[in-house]
Amino acid sequence: MARVIKFPVTPPEKLGPKKVKRKRRRPDPEDYGQMNLFDGPAKEGRLVSLPQSDSFFEEALMLDEQNDPEAEKYYLLAIQHDQSVVDAYCNLGILKSQQNELAKSIDYLTKCLELNPRHFEAHYNLANVYSDMGNFPLAKTHYEVSINIDPDFPNSYYNLGLVLISLKKYKEAIDAIDQYIDRSPDNDHKIASELIKTLKSFA
Repeated sequence: MARVIKFPVTPPEKLGPKKVKRKRRRPDPEDYGQMNLFDGPAKEGRLVSLPQSDSFFEEALMLDEQNDPEAEKYYLLAIQHDQSVVDAYCNLGILKSQQNELAKSIDYLTKCLELNPRHFEAHYNLANVYSDMGNFPLAKTHYEVSINIDPDFPNSYYNLGLVLISLKKYKEAIDAIDQYIDRSPDNDHKIASELIKTLKSFA
């Protein structure tokens, strides 16, 4: 008969979403294995980038931080006006997950990843959505990709640990939560340490 693990919190809660709150550099075509046709000697005819206002995206962020439902409208306006499109899709995905519209959330987050396959926040938040849906193998994959992109963000490790527990991979879960403890402030360690102590008796 399988033994039932009694956790220090029932159930352990995953750590929350991560919104994009900064302006990113424009992706370099070479990030995706494409040749940059504007490198080398061709630079003699310099490209001048015109200033682009991100006012719709910035307005959306401000409204989002105030939990104003108008934020969604401004993220959509940002996309329509080609302003921080990738990050607007990501933050729309988070908004939809918080409204429990998980299919729409996945749609926005995958659109973000179509435009930038190494978008850290999109992978992390998509993993959270799949975890909420109980699709633990897909959640595991996206947490692992987010860790490869940004190995210093502690929440990815903690949430990965919870997913690994659900997949009954207790030794791997201990390793992931240990990584969380190594990277997070001391005052965040109590539940994680109790969780590891419980898991060690089953690993």
